[in-house]
Amino acid sequence: MRKKFVQIAALCLLAGLLLAQGGGKASAAPMPAASGERIMRVGLHYGTGAMEGLNLLNEEGSGYRFGYYDASNRFVELGSTAQTAVSVVETVNVYYGTYDGYQCYHTAAVSSIAVGEYHLELPGTYGSFAEAQAAASQYPGGFAAYIGGAYYARIGNYTTRDGAVAAQSTLAAQGVYTELRGTSEYGVSVVVTGTNTILFQYDDLGNGTGLGVEPVQTSGEKCTTLSKGYVYHGGFRFERIKGGKLTVVNLLGFEDYIEGVIATEMSDSWPVEALKAQAVSARSYAVSLGSKHSAHHFDICDSTDCQAYTGQTSAGTNTRAAVEQTAGLGCVYNGKPAQTFYYSSNGGASESISNVWGSSQALYPYLTGVTDDYEAGARLNNYWERTFTSAQLAARVLSGYSVVGSIVSASVTAYTDTGNPKTITFTDSAGKNYTVSSAKVFSSLGLPSFRYGFAGSGTVQPAPQPAPPASGPVSINGTTAVNGTAGLYAIDGNGYLTPVGDGDVYVITDGGASLLGQGGGQTAAPSVEWSDSAAAANGSLTFAGRGWGHNIGMSQFGAKAMAEQGFTYDQILQFYYTGITVGYM
Repeated sequence: MRKKFVQIAALCLLAGLLLAQGGGKASAAPMPAASGERIMRVGLHYGTGAMEGLNLLNEEGSGYRFGYYDASNRFVELGSTAQTAVSVVETVNVYYGTYDGYQCYHTAAVSSIAVGEYHLELPGTYGSFAEAQAAASQYPGGFAAYIGGAYYARIGNYTTRDGAVAAQSTLAAQGVYTELRGTSEYGVSVVVTGTNTILFQYDDLGNGTGLGVEPVQTSGEKCTTLSKGYVYHGGFRFERIKGGKLTVVNLLGFEDYIEGVIATEMSDSWPVEALKAQAVSARSYAVSLGSKHSAHHFDICDSTDCQAYTGQTSAGTNTRAAVEQTAGLGCVYNGKPAQTFYYSSNGGASESISNVWGSSQALYPYLTGVTDDYEAGARLNNYWERTFTSAQLAARVLSGYSVVGSIVSASVTAYTDTGNPKTITFTDSAGKNYTVSSAKVFSSLGLPSFRYGFAGSGTVQPAPQPAPPASGPVSINGTTAVNGTAGLYAIDGNGYLTPVGDGDVYVITDGGASLLGQGGGQTAAPSVEWSDSAAAANGSLTFAGRGWGHNIGMSQFGAKAMAEQGFTYDQILQFYYTGITVGYM
């Protein structure tokens, strides 16, 4: 159990007065957020996940605008359409239908609805989208194009060169002369979803701008776009980096991005204080990352490699309140945004970053492990077991050693300050021992959490604790006697009151520490659902533990439990991130 050392003077008398007046100090209303003007570029599909085509549906507005984003991420409009269902595709032969579980345009011939890569181009350039569109609309299948900074009028789309040449000959017989244009490695087309009707074509000739697409708003509310089952604010950029498939980036306001993160990472039904803690943590983490994915021309991705993000799909009243009430706030350490890692649950204790990832603790002093008694209040069923054969252990964990025979047993041979495993020793059939860090075991085997041991009930050795002082009444200022923790509150440096609660609580007096709690101090190892050692059974070892994630920083279910117990978002953050302050970034 986590010990609480409380410095009490006249506080005992003041606590009752403060509570009668309305409790702890209220958080000041946040000032307008400067970060609200920041634009986030979020990678949705890139690398091996780049697309051949992507559907967009504007259910609230009146269509889409086409253009590009300049160096300051400002949208420059080139044209527009009233169509509310459009798809963006590569300018290669693509076919509309279902492929690999997604109904869109694919290079695989999944239907007879084809958008061809060959086009006919009318002579000359035009001064605007409207002029080019007017000229092209004189012919069936005509559309405006913006190629290398100039507007052109193009006609038709053909899957073969022969088909395009035949159409060119027909037009020539009517006195209309055109140039044959084939596919381009950087070309992008916008089509009416489910058809081969091209609305607009764009080609940056490799200069890296890509095609920008933004929904048109009509109601005054923020417009949303439905794509692949997710709902997004903002616009989209489609770019064929190095001539590849479509890299798709969502560009939107920073605070809208933060709401998308917390709505993905937590539930709108959770307490607002927990959601606020997640908002502040996600905000400072995003700022600390900078432009992590600059090689793909965006800042941050939508996966847990950065922060999970599915747009506004799961957003609601509480997530919006959490963003608005913490706008612009982040976790700050020594005047800089802290890199505030978080995870689902820790099983009873978070862990220092140096023990999990080997990072310098001096660089991340706020990512120090803490024993977490709060998370248990979330009533999680996060116990897990994972079984590995001797061969798997030798190949993944002990690949650098000359293992003799098979692994016959293993044990936790050292613990961290918060009671998580620090070193694991494996023994082979020849009696040879191999001691490795628990971090290597955790990462090599992909264990669900850093808090683990081996299947089978047992005990975990607790972190070293001071001998408990004698219990009994304590005199405050020489007159007031305090016996027990009922009605006691601790006050921190910011003036916040926190109920002391039950358990091991110590008062620091001029004579030393005196015990107030009823627990009597942690004198024995706590009983847990796993053991610190195990013998192989049928050639395999089974690891067991609680929690889900890397255990560094804030537990999301712990934040939920703390909020349910009455803690505020800043108290939650200061518990999980040692020494941080909550402030504007």
